[in-house]
Amino acid sequence: MTAKAAIVLGVALLSAFCAAAGPDDAKHVKSGLEPADWAYRLPEGVTRRESTYYSDDVPCYATVFFPKGFSTSSKTPGIVLGQGWGGTHYSIEKYGARLAEHGFVAMVIDYRGWGLSDGFVTLAEKVKNDDAVRFTRKKAEVVIKRTRLLPLKQVDDVRNAMSYLQGEPGVDPDRIGLWASSSGGGNAIVVAAMDARVKAIVMQVPAISGRRSPKGPYELKGRMLEDAIRRARTGQGAEMEAGFSPRRTVDLESSQAAAEYRPFRYLKQVGPRPVLFIVAQHEQLFSNEDNAYAASKVLEGPTKVLEIPNISHFDMFIKEPFDISANAAADWFRQYLGTKIP
Repeated sequence: MTAKAAIVLGVALLSAFCAAAGPDDAKHVKSGLEPADWAYRLPEGVTRRESTYYSDDVPCYATVFFPKGFSTSSKTPGIVLGQGWGGTHYSIEKYGARLAEHGFVAMVIDYRGWGLSDGFVTLAEKVKNDDAVRFTRKKAEVVIKRTRLLPLKQVDDVRNAMSYLQGEPGVDPDRIGLWASSSGGGNAIVVAAMDARVKAIVMQVPAISGRRSPKGPYELKGRMLEDAIRRARTGQGAEMEAGFSPRRTVDLESSQAAAEYRPFRYLKQVGPRPVLFIVAQHEQLFSNEDNAYAASKVLEGPTKVLEIPNISHFDMFIKEPFDISANAAADWFRQYLGTKIP
């Protein structure tokens, strides 16, 4: 990666997260998730089904977990789970399985253009259009773009996943919760602020950016402005690397989208709904004080910050911290959505 690309990556991450110090010995800090970290065993009696939901007409992937003894004639609470910055369903399926073990229907999703979801499709060449004809079926060459990091589109993906889950036979459409990780926590806040269907929220190692952002809109200038002009005039801007193990190529527009995305400002719109924050004591990607702790003080409803000692961001996904976080999430949803362990 070039020095310029590294600088751009830094801008993107700092736009999404507020920088903070991590553990003293950086060489012991886990810097990402690997396939071995994703592994889990399906609990006894829990079943899973691969599903397709649609977001802005794009087919998106989900794994739906059903609790032991689930019946389509039941009224079981449902939970949508979304990963964070450059993440996919693979690394958080284990949470869906654990929530199903505790009696919930859990839908683990991929955002558009990530994991097993389809990408963003555009026509490679212009075709004749007629507003009098709403649907046209023809053969055409298309361009499919993947790995776009656009938080507001992820918000739409979560809301469409909620709609899918509400239509699942046996799921109580009036008891829907959200589980989110990392930057997905900001998404969960924005979704809840916009959508009354959310009845309870749990987020682990959450980034809820915007507390220290300047008042007013983000000022588009310099390279960001140049890239916005380039995208509008050519359809494609600059690219950079982003994500955490594995790294992926994304558009520079991700930096602008992250800088403009300020979910902290949506907190008051969440109202009285219950929110649980689960944080790592040695969070190295952002400040817990500026994110979970500050957010908990703004919220109106029941809220709690559970801090797990002696771990950093990515340790949360494995071993004992995973068990603590997943079980705490299940307890929170059981308290506020209501269900019994099968």
